[in-house]
Amino acid sequence: MTSTFGSCSPYPYLSAGVPGSFAYRTVKDRMPVILTKVIDFLCRNKHEILESSTAEAGSIEDLKLIIGKLSQLRSEMQTNKTLRPLEISSSHLRDGAKWNNELIEAKDSSSPQWFSSPWLLVECYMYRAIYCIFENSIHLKRLDPFSHMKEELIISQKYVLSQLVAYTNDLSQTITSASHLQANFMKLLEISLWANRNDLSLSGGNAETKPGSFLDDVEQLSSHILVNNANELWLYVEQVQKDFRNKELGIIMDNSGLEMVADLCLAVYCISHQLFDRVIFYVKKIPWFVSDTTFDDLQWALHYMEKDVPEMQCFASKCLGYLDSQQFQVVEEGYFTLPLPYHVMNKEDPDLYNKLSQSQLLIFKGDLNYRKLGADIDWPSTTTFEKFLQGFKPAPLVALRTIKAEIICDIPSTKRKPRLLSPA
Repeated sequence: MTSTFGSCSPYPYLSAGVPGSFAYRTVKDRMPVILTKVIDFLCRNKHEILESSTAEAGSIEDLKLIIGKLSQLRSEMQTNKTLRPLEISSSHLRDGAKWNNELIEAKDSSSPQWFSSPWLLVECYMYRAIYCIFENSIHLKRLDPFSHMKEELIISQKYVLSQLVAYTNDLSQTITSASHLQANFMKLLEISLWANRNDLSLSGGNAETKPGSFLDDVEQLSSHILVNNANELWLYVEQVQKDFRNKELGIIMDNSGLEMVADLCLAVYCISHQLFDRVIFYVKKIPWFVSDTTFDDLQWALHYMEKDVPEMQCFASKCLGYLDSQQFQVVEEGYFTLPLPYHVMNKEDPDLYNKLSQSQLLIFKGDLNYRKLGADIDWPSTTTFEKFLQGFKPAPLVALRTIKAEIICDIPSTKRKPRLLSPA
């Protein structure tokens, strides 16, 4: 077995070894803060955690061990220690061999370290190590240390979410002309794009949505999109209507909260107006990058909305109905929590590649998916999207992402490379 990061790359991988880069600031500042927040949560809420456990005495020892190991992980990161092999004993992910092979092989002349190794490997390693620490406990194996942040995010965004779902409910129930069908689809696509700004791994776990601002902002932000192929996408969607009887849309999801609901809104519209017959939501199998969507997150959000204001109830009922009828399907895949780019998927996980190839359109959401599409390489910004993908094309695909990391492609040579946090 060979390592992805040990293979030749046309350009350098992004890494925290470049002072001032987004990777450097993430490893130096954001990741230690996230670990500190997890430790603080466990310390502050130990009584509630113990009460929910079936064996309180054993859970106390588990908590002590978990907090100690998380503190050690944070210390090793801050002092740029070697990434230790993960102690994966009985993981349902069955990813131990792949992970530890990457750690063994992802090096030049020295062992992999936090600030010198490829950023994709290092950042994914932290979240897999966190899960490993919980997984190796006796009584707290399935505790999601980020669930409280994701739930608080949904609650804090209630006003914006109610506006968004009310808007979608109206669009989905209205018989519309072809031109309005296109305009509404493209508007929901932009909403799904801009919702990607709500990322708890970027904000250190803090919800930053301003009440009432999101839908108003979307109206003003179109001119800030650097690469916009929405018109070509719509022409393809129209062609799909003619060429396929059974039309499937795959959404490779990113954040919970507003972005997850925005993705659901786009999906509801597509099903309601028969643009697609089925939507597959690809989610993370374990807690990941603080706010990445899991199946439990999606279920919790829908049941929360089911008990809220009428517009939320209507929307949740529609989504739950689509889940019951299998027009919505939620798929958990272990590949999405490996430190592997997508251009090696066909070799490393041909079953997933074939599953993705069943869709007529794939939408990859967010910064991490974008980084994996481009192998987390520091490509010249003028690189074409096709070259950027390095042969990865299980089906026609688009990426919806607001810029966090510097990686970017398809920027005309007449444009300057954008500053960080500019949307693309």
